[in-house]
Order: sequence, then C-alpha cells, then structure tokens
Amino acid sequence: MIGVALQEWAAICDRLGTGQLMLAVRKGGIHERHGGFFALEHQRFALMPTYLHQDATRLRDPAPLPTDPKPGHHRITSWAEAAAIWKVTDRQRLYLLDLPWTATELDTRFAYRDQPFLFVLALRVHQLTTPATIPDHASYAGCRSWIPLRNPVDDTGSLPVVDARRFANLLSRLDGDLGPRTPDPGPPA
Repeated sequence: MIGVALQEWAAICDRLGTGQLMLAVRKGGIHERHGGFFALEHQRFALMPTYLHQDATRLRDPAPLPTDPKPGHHRITSWAEAAAIWKVTDRQRLYLLDLPWTATELDTRFAYRDQPFLFVLALRVHQLTTPATIPDHASYAGCRSWIPLRNPVDDTGSLPVVDARRFANLLSRLDGDLGPRTPDPGPPA
C-alpha cells in the first residue's frame, strides 16, 4: 500500500505511466514545506495527475492534453520509486535530456525564485493492476509536490513499465550527462 503521492501534470503522468518518460524535474511550489523548494521526502509514491497549471504551450509535443475524466476524484494508474536524483546547476545539461518540456519552460523552472537549479529525478515507474480512483479532498489542493493520501493505493501485483536493462542504461547515461548524484536534496543553502 502506498500512502503518499507526487502531484504532477496529467500529461507527464501519462508519459511516465507508459514508459515514454522516466524523468521528472522539480523545483518547488508555493506550499512546499522546505521554504518553497522540493525535497525528496519519499522514495516510493503514487503518481497523482493534476490538471492545474498544465499548458500545451509549455510542452514540446503539441498533442492535446488529457482532461479530468471524473472531476472530484483522482484516478491513479501508476506509482514510482525514485532511483536517483541530481541537482542540476548548469542549465545546458538539462538540454542534453529528452524532456517533454519546452526550453522556455525549463528555463522558467530553472530560474524560479532566483535560485538557478533544477532537480532531475530518475523514476522507476510501475503500472497498477487496477487503477485507483480516490475522492478529492481539500488537503490535496495547492502547489506542492507531496500529497498524503487519505485512501492508500494498493500496489499489489504492479509491474515496472520499463525493463531493468533499459532503466539501468538510463541511469548510466544520466550519470555521464549530469555528473554526481545528489544524496539528500534539501532546500537550497
């Protein structure tokens, strides 16, 4: 059972849940606990799609964005394990990655709060055998990464969406492209 979720754009959750994407980028949000900056508080978490702030012009792929299929509920189809994290302080290194966000979006996130960095997370994503539909709750609202779930998600029987070899190859490539991994990304100094 998984009792916490990482809130992410629905379009990104879709890509993560199908193995098209194995990376997430984080900086923080207004309601983050660590002074508005992201911290890797959990190694395993459900992927909670959000439709707030999602904007097709901020993605490289012009495909239509997913819409909320059942307002008042959250449909969770996958969960992830954070396998590695890097604090990227060189914007050019982000451009080496095959990320779905536009360069303008990455630049905006990179410069957010006048702190030039982004965290890049390598996520080993697993598909749930049965999607979970959980009712929305006021405590889920707001611009923050981590959402404690009132109804845990059953991960029994879930399977990775990407095989172990492909994921290991990604980690090896990222170590070369991004440099040393970040052991404990707390708020910036």
